[in-house]
Amino acid sequence: MKMGITVYGAHLMVPEEGRTVAKIIRQAANVGFDGIDLGYYWGENKAAEFAEAKKVAEGEGIAIANYIVGNNFGNAIAEGRIEKEIEIVKNALNEAAEFGCKNLRVFAGGYGLDWNTYSSQIADAFAACLETAEKNNVVMALEDHGGLSKDSSEQLYYINKLNSPFLRATADIGNFWLPGGELPIVGVSAVAEYTVMVHVKDYVFVNNKQVACPTGEGVIDFKSCFRALKDVNYDGWLSLEYECGIGDPKQGITTSLVNMRKIAASC
Repeated sequence: MKMGITVYGAHLMVPEEGRTVAKIIRQAANVGFDGIDLGYYWGENKAAEFAEAKKVAEGEGIAIANYIVGNNFGNAIAEGRIEKEIEIVKNALNEAAEFGCKNLRVFAGGYGLDWNTYSSQIADAFAACLETAEKNNVVMALEDHGGLSKDSSEQLYYINKLNSPFLRATADIGNFWLPGGELPIVGVSAVAEYTVMVHVKDYVFVNNKQVACPTGEGVIDFKSCFRALKDVNYDGWLSLEYECGIGDPKQGITTSLVNMRKIAASC
């Protein structure tokens, strides 16, 4: 399995003022990641920034591994703007293809909404994106991310309902636990055979609350989770999604990468 980092998290290594995707890519390469997931923090001139991102990634020897989009189908349905939200995902599928990415991380959304009312409509929204996904040969990778896709059973509902190779899973190992309320190994094992992307984050307990920390420094059993993925022959990216707000981000990200490599090698 290859070691990557999401642009969300890697952005913490670049000051907000003057932050560009190209600068984030350079920092990720400097730490030693094999790849980076792009999709956030573009400016107004996307065409120029896309060209620069490709050039910088090639020059730094870091792959553009996957693409991500922050869609929210559930709440868009509730607010009567689902067609615009579907277009956001279709556009992201086109952008993923432009970068040569085979997978696009997507969300179901639906935060604070009723499962019985909205889940089928969310599935319909994913179905509306299938033609664009197929045309681009890019797989939508549905993440466990709270709302109406908070755990493995809800991810599998959409995957099984659409029954398409162009809707698969992002296994966010930390999200299964928080906010999903599911042990990470249980969630990972349940979706492993459908997994095309993996997000890695860790937690410690502080005053009986889960707090993000560098990966491998917390309580999540990543060795078992990585092994469950290896057992189904997953050989894709392990992408760090760094959310720790304590200490120097670059140091924490570097520690996370070292630990990820060690854990993966021990499986």
